[in-house]
Amino acid sequence: MNNVSVSPLWLGLDKPIFEIYVQHKFSLYNIEKDGTRNKTNKCIDQYKDFFYSDIKLKRVFVQGDPGIGKSTFLTKLVLDWCNAVSCRNSDNKATFSDADVLKDFQFLFHISLRDAIGQREILEMIKTQIIDNIYNGTKQTKAFELLQQILERETCLVTMDGLNEWADQLNQHVVPRIPTSHTKCVSIITTRPWKMVDERIKFSEIDRLLEIDGIIESEQLTKRIIRSLQIGYNMTHTAFMTYINERHLMHLLTSPWMQELIVNVWMNKADVKGSLCEIHCIILDELFKKANAKKGFFKNGCLTECLSSTRYIKKQIKIFDAVANAAFQLKFVSNKSQTFSEREIRKYLSKEHLQFCLDAGVLTVRCNSVRVAQGPQFLFTHETVQEFLAAFHIASLKQDLIENFKPEHKYNVLEMSQTIIYLCGLHCETANQLLNRLVDSDFLSDICHGLSLYIKRYEETVSAFRRDNYTNETVLKAKRNEMDNDACCLAISVLFQQMVVSGFSEAKISGQKDICLKCSDFTFNKYLRESESSALKELLILNKSNVRSLILESNILKVNEIMSVMQQSKHSLKRLKTAVTPVLYKALHNLKIQELHCIGQIDESSFSDVLPSMSKLVYLCIEDSILMGKTVLPVAIQHIYLLKSTCTAMFLQYLLVALSSLKHTVLLYLESVIVAESNTQIFLSEYLLNDMTNIHLGIEHVDNAIYDTLRCSSIGEISLHTAGDVSLASNILYTVKKLTKLNLRGTYSERNALKLPATLKCISLMKVECSVEWLCSLLIALSSLDHSVQFELWDVALQPCEYSCGGDSQTHVCDFRSEILSLDMFHITISVKNGCVELFEILRDTNIGIMDLRTADCASLASVIMYTLKKLTKLYLWGTYSERCTFQLPSTLHCISLQKVECTAEWLCSLLIALSSLDHSVTCELWDVVLQSCEYLCKDDSKSHVSDLRSQILSLDVTHMTLLVKNGSAELFEILRDTNIGLLDLRTSDCASLASVILYSLKKLTKLYLWGCYRERCTLQLPATLQCLSLQEVECSSEWLCSLLIALSSLDHSVTCELSDVVLQPCSDACGDDSKARISDFRSELLSIDMAHMTIVVKNGTVELFEIFRDTSIGFLDLRTADCDL
Repeated sequence: MNNVSVSPLWLGLDKPIFEIYVQHKFSLYNIEKDGTRNKTNKCIDQYKDFFYSDIKLKRVFVQGDPGIGKSTFLTKLVLDWCNAVSCRNSDNKATFSDADVLKDFQFLFHISLRDAIGQREILEMIKTQIIDNIYNGTKQTKAFELLQQILERETCLVTMDGLNEWADQLNQHVVPRIPTSHTKCVSIITTRPWKMVDERIKFSEIDRLLEIDGIIESEQLTKRIIRSLQIGYNMTHTAFMTYINERHLMHLLTSPWMQELIVNVWMNKADVKGSLCEIHCIILDELFKKANAKKGFFKNGCLTECLSSTRYIKKQIKIFDAVANAAFQLKFVSNKSQTFSEREIRKYLSKEHLQFCLDAGVLTVRCNSVRVAQGPQFLFTHETVQEFLAAFHIASLKQDLIENFKPEHKYNVLEMSQTIIYLCGLHCETANQLLNRLVDSDFLSDICHGLSLYIKRYEETVSAFRRDNYTNETVLKAKRNEMDNDACCLAISVLFQQMVVSGFSEAKISGQKDICLKCSDFTFNKYLRESESSALKELLILNKSNVRSLILESNILKVNEIMSVMQQSKHSLKRLKTAVTPVLYKALHNLKIQELHCIGQIDESSFSDVLPSMSKLVYLCIEDSILMGKTVLPVAIQHIYLLKSTCTAMFLQYLLVALSSLKHTVLLYLESVIVAESNTQIFLSEYLLNDMTNIHLGIEHVDNAIYDTLRCSSIGEISLHTAGDVSLASNILYTVKKLTKLNLRGTYSERNALKLPATLKCISLMKVECSVEWLCSLLIALSSLDHSVQFELWDVALQPCEYSCGGDSQTHVCDFRSEILSLDMFHITISVKNGCVELFEILRDTNIGIMDLRTADCASLASVIMYTLKKLTKLYLWGTYSERCTFQLPSTLHCISLQKVECTAEWLCSLLIALSSLDHSVTCELWDVVLQSCEYLCKDDSKSHVSDLRSQILSLDVTHMTLLVKNGSAELFEILRDTNIGLLDLRTSDCASLASVILYSLKKLTKLYLWGCYRERCTLQLPATLQCLSLQEVECSSEWLCSLLIALSSLDHSVTCELSDVVLQPCSDACGDDSKARISDFRSELLSIDMAHMTIVVKNGTVELFEIFRDTSIGFLDLRTADCDL
């Protein structure tokens, strides 16, 4: 009992437990009154936590997954008890520091329940396993009599290992029976979680339920196993972890049994190839062995080579195939969850097969609730075991399954990545067919966009390539919907390459022939391990005639190999990053490449000769080069990046002039660029006369000479990425005579010293940390401009006051605030995305004219000061809103615009009520508003609240309100039913269609604006109060326009129809074959009705439109242009 096995492959290979044992991690479950089992965060690190609560516990259950160390823990407990009661100073460390607690038990009896099949009584088990092994003949009888007395009189601990492997033959007891007379007996029972689901285990019989979650020091266990299995010290833990990382096996090291298995596989490299498929076959073979499976061997050349060395799967191949089918169906077809019910798993496994899988540990069970609807939840012992089995199922069925496989969305391929990797090892051709099925054009476009960001040095690159372990990759995939589109595309480009490289390596290690994985994007960078770079190079050689992206940040490819790829992929190559070589220029000639990053000294003459021939080139980066001469650019160029380079002022001026000649906006980014020679007088006059408003200049870590070069230029937009750059730019910024936008990043403390040019229309703080003093002084500088200006605060963190410079900083801030309050800031629009309380307090009582709040959090923070903005006329809102709107709107507000908003009906109703309280004309713009469904609402009485708010709206006078809707819904227009809205502006024909249901109920509507495309007959039921209908930008059929005029004529008062910009569709576009006949009928009807009370206003008309009016009885005609008069 002092030894434990250290090799699942050879159980007889055992070592002293004290040389191997590492302390387990335990979790405590609380069993609630309704039977729910909740896992707590309580730390179990003492023996007293096992046996004592307020009183001594009688029956303790310890559950754990297969291989987690349940038997080892009990063995260690027994040995700790022996050492505690023997009163010897043992060198062997106890599991817990309070081993003396075990002295409370005078006797301990350890029982292996797997060896007690057919026995029901604890007494009988102890006799068989302990007494009969110690005594013979009459001594057995005496010892048994003594045992009964001990159990009745003394405090005893009975440890029972493996309840899941024991069953009562009469099916009466679910736990071995301890006579009621043994009142001082305490039992601790280990089992797998699925056994605890047995409804015959009464809650009253579970005094404590613990779970083993693993071990505290996983690394320590690995080191001890490695040390115990070798004679010398040649094999180290560092070498083992390299093996683990190269083969992406970290996710398998979840239990001591798995660790032992992987270590043994690694140490037996001569016998094991080490592919993921082979390792999983070994795992499953050993699990089947645990279920007492019969031995059997596959013949050489079986379907999957990795099964050929297994011993316990062949005889149970039907079970293996069935559970593989279940793994696939539950993972990718029906359930698509890691857990599933018994009803779901029984669709694929018989009762006997299910029990075998539970006994083997392939499947396990969790039960956190006793609710009938939920019941026990089954799951595979590890997600990757399920993924491997699913891959085995796909490989078995091959083409038939793939042809019927229907991906739900473009990211399916990433969700199946681990399965695809296994499939590469099982049958690479099938894996490639599955990839072709899953990878669609949208997914490839996302990868292309992601790599475009990468080559352009997107700031989130590092986080996208972080790959500490399997879990980190999984989290990255899972969070893609929370990421912005750019970060998402970059992440999936990284993950897809990782998957293909891993699949290729798996196929190669598994001995697959004719590896045919298709790949078109190749990124060789510092984030790749050496083995991954080698695998990626092999993939590149196999796909070198169809390469789309080749990003080389290492010297893994020889020059001739690069040239070969460029030559054979000249029809497909879109982006290239490579070191400059003499032969590169010739290879680039007439290449249809779109993005190029050159590293190293370029030959300016050769480069200028070749660049104009690259007609598709939009992005060019030059890194680590000296630039002196005039460069000729391709006409399509949109983005030039100079990185870690040195240039002359003349070169920079020539470059700016060349860029200004382009007819589109172009970005020039200078990072770590030095101007070596600044004599620019020769070219200065021509340089200053050029209009450079199409240039967006980005600057990061450059020297002062560059700013001297920019003095008095006419660049349109500048981005300064550090506080140092801003400091240097402050001396020349006001001279940039046509600058309209300035973007800032960095950390700022003191007062803003920027002198802003008079032409500036927008200043944007992209990612800024600053003092209140700096921000206030920047606002004051903006207010001095005599035209409308935008102030964007995208990501601004205010420093606390103690961080500010100078002891009198608070006084300075107070002075700035006073100055801000005295200024006219009506022309300033403030946009805020990431704000804080302190930021909005700066704006309190100011004269800002327009505010744009990009998130619901910003709106919440701004609501505290919003009513104090005494000149605010327009408010933009974005974000998600629930509950009631609590905005206190300023009395000056004329327009509130919901840009992209998801909200509850309660919130929207309360907002409309708040708007109605204003005593002047006000517009509410609903550009893109999605109403949350009722079940999403936060409170049970929300429907009642909405009803109350609707009643309140109906009682209010909102005739002064204009409501504009672009993307609406039936639910939104139902909110407006029977209200007193005065003006309605419907920006699309879909909105008009939805509004038509409630339009007649708007009892005080006087004006209706329509936009969009209309066909067929107009079915709008116009309210009797309508005085004007205005068609703004409308394309319609003659049928629709005639029927609209007929509807207007039915009103019994003067009415105006404004045709501002109406295009009549030709008759051939009209709906239905008999459209001409219907138009003729409408014309006849128009001629017969009295339209004398109608005024027709026409701005942009046509001959066909005026033909509709021929011979009608229109009373007033208002022609707004000379063309209309014709």
